[in-house]
Amino acid sequence: MEMPGREALITTKLGIQARGRRHVDRERLRARLDSSPEARLVLVSAPAGFGKSTLLADWLRRVNVRAAWLSLDAHDNDIVRFARYLAAATAHLADGPADAAEFDARSFDAELALAGIVDNLAAIEDGAVLVLDDYHVIEEPAIHRLVASLVERLPPKARLAIATRADPPLRLARLRARGELLEVRAEDLRFTAAEAAELLRSAGLELASSDVEVLTDRTEGWAAVLRLAAISLRGRPDQAALLKQFGASHRYILDYVVEEVVAGLPPEDQGFLLRTSILDRLCGPLCDAVAGGADGQARLEALEQANLLIIPLDDERRWYRYHALFAEILRARLRTLHPDEIAGLHARASAWHEARGDDDEAIGHARRSGDLERTGRIVAVASARHISAGELSTVRRWLDALPSEVVRGHAQLSASYAWCLLLAGETEGVDGRLADAERALADGHDGGPMMRPGLVPQLALLRSQLAAFHGDSATAIAQARLALGLVPPGLPPETEATLRGTATVLLAFALVHAGDLDAATEAYEAALPDLRAGGNRFATGRAVGDLARIAITRGDPGRAVRLCEAELLRTPRERAATDSAAVWAMMARAQAELGQAELADASARRALELATRAGDAPCARSARATLERVGPMLMRDAGDGRSRLQAGPDGPVEALTAREVEVLRLVALGRSNTQIAAELFVTVGTVKSHLHTISGKLGAANRTEAVARGRELGLLL
Repeated sequence: MEMPGREALITTKLGIQARGRRHVDRERLRARLDSSPEARLVLVSAPAGFGKSTLLADWLRRVNVRAAWLSLDAHDNDIVRFARYLAAATAHLADGPADAAEFDARSFDAELALAGIVDNLAAIEDGAVLVLDDYHVIEEPAIHRLVASLVERLPPKARLAIATRADPPLRLARLRARGELLEVRAEDLRFTAAEAAELLRSAGLELASSDVEVLTDRTEGWAAVLRLAAISLRGRPDQAALLKQFGASHRYILDYVVEEVVAGLPPEDQGFLLRTSILDRLCGPLCDAVAGGADGQARLEALEQANLLIIPLDDERRWYRYHALFAEILRARLRTLHPDEIAGLHARASAWHEARGDDDEAIGHARRSGDLERTGRIVAVASARHISAGELSTVRRWLDALPSEVVRGHAQLSASYAWCLLLAGETEGVDGRLADAERALADGHDGGPMMRPGLVPQLALLRSQLAAFHGDSATAIAQARLALGLVPPGLPPETEATLRGTATVLLAFALVHAGDLDAATEAYEAALPDLRAGGNRFATGRAVGDLARIAITRGDPGRAVRLCEAELLRTPRERAATDSAAVWAMMARAQAELGQAELADASARRALELATRAGDAPCARSARATLERVGPMLMRDAGDGRSRLQAGPDGPVEALTAREVEVLRLVALGRSNTQIAAELFVTVGTVKSHLHTISGKLGAANRTEAVARGRELGLLL
């Protein structure tokens, strides 16, 4: 299912946590973080409320290093979504566009996505730190493997910092043994008596040093509890007596202090806190929609001013969150005091997020409101955007969270499940989902007039895709043609163009596999106007690339080049987009066919760059194949059978082939021979041979000298 658009990135997830109004300088911990510059991984691991994020944010503001920050939540347990955010964070770090990575489910490759992320980090010569905050929410094994590979492939001077409540399933022992792990744990984060005194003073509480020591001892230096205690004790004449009442249990202290804190607030503030505690992120308009009123922003600012464990998420103070422990207890009080309001609060939060296209939040709150019908409707509408963006795990999570009878009884939900299976390369179970969709459609459970018109052609498209997977070209062609005929008039123009363009592309694809290149060419050309009208840039690039491939197959590489050049020149946006990787790859292949080695080399490198950024494995393989092919051509073009010479600071040196430059670039990124072999689809022996040749040409004694020499010659950025 190719549908236009995708959910926008939540920008507050990409910013370094804003500094609170009351700040405690923890120089001893910053010194600890500075103590091991050789560490690849900085692990800050402790329970909630120990100041992990605050410490990292403060450290990054004081060190002379560029930093990228990604705040994680449970919604990020999707490898494509996670990679999108990671790529956006590191692209911003390297001054690139935050939307540079637009991954597609059918071609996403985690290794290629990781290569693009590492390239972004490598672009910062003076060093960079990438922070993954709240990593404990990640449960997806594929993400853990990606992060483990990232640690191993970090460029020199780049570091990964992880803030988490539980140790991640990474090779910590190995990193520790190699001296590449810097650990900060709960015992390190506990406030000393001096730090506690400063924190209490910042909260407006002056205590005798003996009382500070008692409070620090009873709370074991737990920052969140210290702040709560300060709020509850502030202005009380019986502070010493209250201190003696604190027991040894953190939970007892939290319950007691929050009871004191919340009970001491005006009733309207109490109600605001309780009702907005259902929200993971807060802003003024959202709070107004959930709790009622029109002063949500002012209340949030006043709560921060009062130091009520509310944390700003941006420097403009537009978005906040409650401290996790504070929110947990507020929600418990809400369940006790106003249990009948909870469903309505979630319903209002869901409606607010839905109106703004915040799909995950809208669906999560709708589900917690208990309204399964509304939840299913939002999932049905949102699934198209996220399937098109390649976030199949996200859509599967939404669908699996619904009762199976709800999914099976809704035509679009069943169809979305079928798309998730097919685009992930799974065929088992698709027939059953299609049968469910057709049965629900016949029963009238089709999502109403907004969805009904597009469902019938969509089911034919699914059957075409399924037949193509099974190698049944005749059925694939028939179903694609059926889908074309089923696209009804009167749909919104973008939706109609998307359905028609997708059907035509699938028809063209099936015709290619059936060997009817004339009909396939005609179908691809007919699809392009609809794909452009529907805003489907990725499919547009693939269609042009396939047209160029057909031209090459027919012995007309010149036409292939003209097709690709015309597409790349359409708009500057498309020329820079990752969606054009297929166009660059086919142009490189056509130029190689024409003997234009220099042009083919440049085009293939551009294709490889874009495909790597997008995690597009097929295009990357095509680009590498072209680079492999034109390498010897470049050498022959030097003339007289001699290798070309390149000017160096100490005289001319023999030029590297395109493949050798690629190997050298990977060496500069810190890859091992095994990693280079895996990335280039060659043997380790071939990599060693390339390195021997590179060192000989550059006059280098080792890998480090080869990289330095390559930088001098301008071969590496």
